Amino acid sequence: MASIYHGRGAVIGLAEESTYGTAIAAGSISNYRPLISSDLTRTIEKVPRPTLRVGAAGAMRRKHYVQADNAGGSFEIEGTYESMGLLLRHIMGTAAKTGTGPYTHTYTFADDVAESLTLANIRGTGTTETFEGCRVNTATFACAAGGVMTLACDVIAETSANRASFGGTVAISATDSPILHSHAGQLSFNSVNYDLIDMSLVVNNALAVRQHLGSEVTAKPLRSDFQSVELTVTLEVEDALYQAFLDDTEGDVVLAFSPSGSTDTITFTVHNAYISTATDPVSDANVVRQTITFVGQSDGSDEGLKIEVVNDNDSSTGN
Repeated sequence: MASIYHGRGAVIGLAEESTYGTAIAAGSISNYRPLISSDLTRTIEKVPRPTLRVGAAGAMRRKHYVQADNAGGSFEIEGTYESMGLLLRHIMGTAAKTGTGPYTHTYTFADDVAESLTLANIRGTGTTETFEGCRVNTATFACAAGGVMTLACDVIAETSANRASFGGTVAISATDSPILHSHAGQLSFNSVNYDLIDMSLVVNNALAVRQHLGSEVTAKPLRSDFQSVELTVTLEVEDALYQAFLDDTEGDVVLAFSPSGSTDTITFTVHNAYISTATDPVSDANVVRQTITFVGQSDGSDEGLKIEVVNDNDSSTGN
């Protein structure tokens, strides 16, 4: 009888590997997040052998081989003021903690992303596929008026284990607070504050699969290009931003989210940003909207992006 899976109740488990590609056992995973979606999977490339040999009758090829055994994909979760710390370190590279409660956790870029993660992709029925050697290639933080912030991560994995019944215990914090649209402050750039309609921050770590002789799976994915960070926002037309685009103005872009009456905060600072695009097309009688894309840069000290999270958890990766 075929397996029947449900999406409802699906979660993802995350655990940090001390050695790339050495999976953490399901029972030892303690960090879980409810899923919005996931397409993590194995993609095995199978190709015909290159000879011209055919069958005794007809013109069909004979035999094939496995060219590459790839694993990975993307998953999306809600953005929260706690429980994202481990992912943030693997997106950014480094994490540091200050304070005595509430604590400030600061995530910044490094020469390389953190070592690797084990991801347990758990369907609502309890069946899991465990991916090892996962490195975050791209991450997108997005929030629109009326919505909740989401975090979508695209990962490259070494491989995955066969699907099986999940043997661990899923524990999800009941106190996690979602990052809501109503928690957003104004965006600050060039000493001016702006009200946003939506935002999308994309971190691209520029990782690439590395195939070597002797293996069908990738070696540890490493950077193949410059990493990048882009913040795209929509707002009602502001001529000052269009002028900043024309003048090639540079400066830090700051956007913070914090619920009223709480010390919890997440703040995104895009360093030394310039505006790469500024468009405000007219298509109807409504208020004209403008789309602005900021691109972060390094100045040798500030490396393009800083994410600061303030909460009551004393661990920058356990929170």
